[in-house]
Amino acid sequence: MLIHTRSLAHKVFDIWRSPGRFTKNPDIIVLPSGRYLLIYSDVDAHWSLKDQILTLLASDDEGATWFKHREIDRADLARGDERLVTPRLSRLHDGRLVVIIDHDDDGHFHEDQPPGNWLYWSDDNGDTWTPAQRDSGIGGFEPDRVIDLPDGSLAVTSHLMRGESQEFAQALWTSADGGVTWQERSTIAHNGYHRFCEGAVVILDGGARIACVMRENHSGGIPSFVAFSDDNGYTWSEAQMLPFAIHRPYAKQLRDGRVLVTGRHVNGGLGTYAWAGDLAQVAGSYAIGGPRRKYSAKLRDDALLIENLPEQECRYTLLPPESAFSTIDFEAEVRVGASAGNTAVAFMSLSRLSQLLTIAPDYIAISRGRHDMRHPVDMTRFHRVGLHHHRGWLQVKLDGETVMHRCVFREEWPASDFHGGNPLRRTQFGQYGESGRSHWRSVSYRLGNPNLADFEWTWSAASGEYPDQYQRERMIQLHGNHPAQTPWPDHGYSSWIQREDGSIFLVDYSNAGDIADTAHLVGLNIDLEDIS
Repeated sequence: MLIHTRSLAHKVFDIWRSPGRFTKNPDIIVLPSGRYLLIYSDVDAHWSLKDQILTLLASDDEGATWFKHREIDRADLARGDERLVTPRLSRLHDGRLVVIIDHDDDGHFHEDQPPGNWLYWSDDNGDTWTPAQRDSGIGGFEPDRVIDLPDGSLAVTSHLMRGESQEFAQALWTSADGGVTWQERSTIAHNGYHRFCEGAVVILDGGARIACVMRENHSGGIPSFVAFSDDNGYTWSEAQMLPFAIHRPYAKQLRDGRVLVTGRHVNGGLGTYAWAGDLAQVAGSYAIGGPRRKYSAKLRDDALLIENLPEQECRYTLLPPESAFSTIDFEAEVRVGASAGNTAVAFMSLSRLSQLLTIAPDYIAISRGRHDMRHPVDMTRFHRVGLHHHRGWLQVKLDGETVMHRCVFREEWPASDFHGGNPLRRTQFGQYGESGRSHWRSVSYRLGNPNLADFEWTWSAASGEYPDQYQRERMIQLHGNHPAQTPWPDHGYSSWIQREDGSIFLVDYSNAGDIADTAHLVGLNIDLEDIS
C-alpha cells in the first residue's frame, strides 16, 4: 500500500517461510567470512500461546538464498516454559557471537520482578552455542542488541516499569567482565508521562558520543525520542522528540556519517519506513503525521483540496495535549463541498479530551457520545472554525465568535485514547466520510501543557507545502501493509547491515497477504541513492 511519494516496495522479496507459523522479529549480522546470519523466533502466532523456536538462518550469497543453520533453543508453554519473545544477535569486538532474548513481558516488565533476559554465546561463528545464561541480571523487556562501548564494557538497553511512576523507563545495563555479570549503569529516559521503550543505542563518530533512539508507546501522534550521552552512558541528556514515530527502531551510523533508523511507522502510512540524517540536528523537532491509507489530496494555490472517496482516509495527526488540563487553541480556515445526504465531510478532533468537531455543508457539530450539538452555517464558504479549551471549558468558535460550548471533565478520556482508527483517539483534521470534498486554507494549533513543554504548529496552503511535507520528503516506505490485513497489519521489527559497497541489506517480518496468525520474512536491498 503506497502512501508517500517514495517507496521501495518493488525491491522487497521473500526470504523465508515456515509453513503455518509466524516468523517473528529477525536480526542480522555479517561474519568476517562474508556469511550472513539471521536470528528469529519461529512461533505459532504473533502472541504465541503454544511454542517458540529460537532459529538461526544463514546465507552465503549476500542474502539471496537462506538455509536453516541451527536451532538455539525451544520453549513449550504446555510444559510450563516461559514464552520466548524478541531475539537480538551481535558480533562483538572479540569475535564472539551473543544472542539476547526476553521472556513473557507480564513476568518481567516491572523493576521489582526478576530479570527475564537470557544470553547465548558462540565462539565458533554460530556453529555451536552455550546453554542459556539465565542469571544475567539484565532486567526489563525488549532488549536491544548487545554492543561494545568505547570504554571497553559491554552494554545493552531495555525498558522496564518504575514503581514510583508506574511508567516505563529506558535503562542501560553494562558488563565489565565480558558478559558474565551485569549491572544497571543508568536510566536513559524516564519522566513518568512518556512511555519510553524499545530503545536502540547508536555509537556515533567512532565512540565520541552515543545516542539512544526510543519508541514512545502511547503513539497517537507522540513521536520517537532520542537522548545523548558523552560519558559512555553514565549520564544522559533529557529525551527530546524526533520528527518521526517509529516502533522498535533499529538504528546505526552509516559510513557517510548519517544515522539510519528503520522500523514500524505509526504516524502515517502503514508499513516499515526509514529515516536517515543527523540525530543531533533534528532532536527536539516534531513533524506532523500524514494519512495512514490511500487518499486524495491536492495542494492548490488557495487551499489543500481533499476528495473523500470510499476506502480512503486523508487525515493529518498532531501532537496530543498532555491531559484535560492542557490549554488548547485549534483553528482552521476551511470550506466543504456537497456530500451524499448532506452529511459531515471534514473534522477536527482532540484526543485526551475526546472531542470531535464535524463539518457539513450547512452545519458544524460537536459530538461526544450521544450528546451532539449543531450550529447552522453555510460551510460551502470559507470560515474560521476553532476548538478552544481552558480549565475544562471547551468553546467552539466560528469566525472568532463562540457558537457552542460545554464542560470537559478530567476523567472523560479513555485509556485507549491513543489507539485505533476512531478520530476521537487522535488529535487530527481532515477527511470525514466517503463523499464530498473539503478545502483547507490554513490550520493553527497551540498547546499550553501543565507539565510538558508547550507546543505550537501552524500551516497554510500559501506556503506551497503539504501539512506532512517533512514526512513526504524525509521518510521512505520500505514495504507497506494494508489496514485491512487480518487480523491487523503486522511488521516492522527490522534489522540491517551495510555492505562494503555502501549498499544496505534489510530484513523484516510481515503478514502482508498471509492468513491469520502467520507471517514470513522479507529482504530488501537498499542503495544509498534510495535514501539520499
